[in-house]
Amino acid sequence: MVRSIVESQRSLHSDRIFLSMLLQNCDDEKLSAVGATLPAFLHPVACPGRIPLSTARNILLRRLRAVDGIGADALVAFPDDDCWYPPGFLAQVVALFARDPQLDIWFCRYASRPSPSTFAGAEPTAARTADIVRNASSNTIFLRGRVINAVGEFDEALGLGTPARGAEDLDYVLRACRAARKIAYWDGALVGHRDKSAGLLARYYASSLLVLARYSRAGTSREFYRRIAVGIYYALRRKLSPIEFGRALRQALGERRHAKSLEGLGSGR
Repeated sequence: MVRSIVESQRSLHSDRIFLSMLLQNCDDEKLSAVGATLPAFLHPVACPGRIPLSTARNILLRRLRAVDGIGADALVAFPDDDCWYPPGFLAQVVALFARDPQLDIWFCRYASRPSPSTFAGAEPTAARTADIVRNASSNTIFLRGRVINAVGEFDEALGLGTPARGAEDLDYVLRACRAARKIAYWDGALVGHRDKSAGLLARYYASSLLVLARYSRAGTSREFYRRIAVGIYYALRRKLSPIEFGRALRQALGERRHAKSLEGLGSGR
């Protein structure tokens, strides 16, 4: 990731990039030594132990707000340390948002061999709920600062390192969509990351079903029921045990009932 950001300086000035990175199992002495070797745009934060991914993201968001703030038109992304941006990609994303002041969220797909296709000059496609649920990941979403400020933080009960093991990015982007004026999607793999696999998808199945249940009464019901069908398929193919599928379904239905009760409280009933 760092190398791809460095290469992006050929098309973006370094003062337009602020990369905040959390170094886990790192004390202040090690942080000082490492910090001296890093590019000026990279701002490391030390953590003495290991923490869940959602907590790590929140620490970096809080630091960014405290140090520089997040401007309404700033662009914010949440790339994992094992993803990368092809040359020229970030410049095209910046140009896309600059051309359309109403665009608040843009995302694409990822792959181990991302496409070098030029997209900045093309009219982005309005994102459907299915596009968001299936393709908007932490590695591929770009959000305008006004949305980041409206959404707040990641749900720390979700994400790698928690019992849920994932879906903190899905929860975040679904909340962000509520605050966005315009959401666009590019149906192509433009960001580099290891390819999706049935094994990984099954591993994150329970957390994604839980999040879809949480918002099923706010537009994701079709994707929620589709994900249940996917779970049945995983169970039949032995990618997911019947016990795991049953537990995931019970938790999701409980979350759906809970979400409904919160809606009732919010409406004054």
